[in-house]
Amino acid sequence: MYDDNRFQTIQRGHLGSGRAANTSVIGSRVEIDRKTMLSPVTIKDFNVQIIGGATSTGTDNSERFNVAIGKSLGGTGAIVPMGSAVIGTAADGEVVDASLTETDLVAGDDLVLSYEIGTSLPAGILKVEGDFSFVERFVA
Repeated sequence: MYDDNRFQTIQRGHLGSGRAANTSVIGSRVEIDRKTMLSPVTIKDFNVQIIGGATSTGTDNSERFNVAIGKSLGGTGAIVPMGSAVIGTAADGEVVDASLTETDLVAGDDLVLSYEIGTSLPAGILKVEGDFSFVERFVA
């Protein structure tokens, strides 16, 4: 019998640094944060927290913002998307439940949070941070 108390237990992780929001339309992906996985894990859920609130119509790219989570195989640079959240009107401290395809990462893969191409945060949002949940995969 396997008796490690972490087996199949949901754990929490955080992505986000002090990077301020981009308030102009961006021409390329802007990385917010990345974490290197030290063991095999399965990413189960992803949420985005708003730091500073804003009001927008959400009708065009200048009024909404796409935040994505992805994995970089062995930290090589190519990012494979796993999930995203679209932010329009948001209150300070609001948590946006993002879409996510449950994904396995192996030791050495990077989990990457980024602002997506062609959008900008509504004025007033200071930054976003990402929270994710995962389970360790115990592989032989």
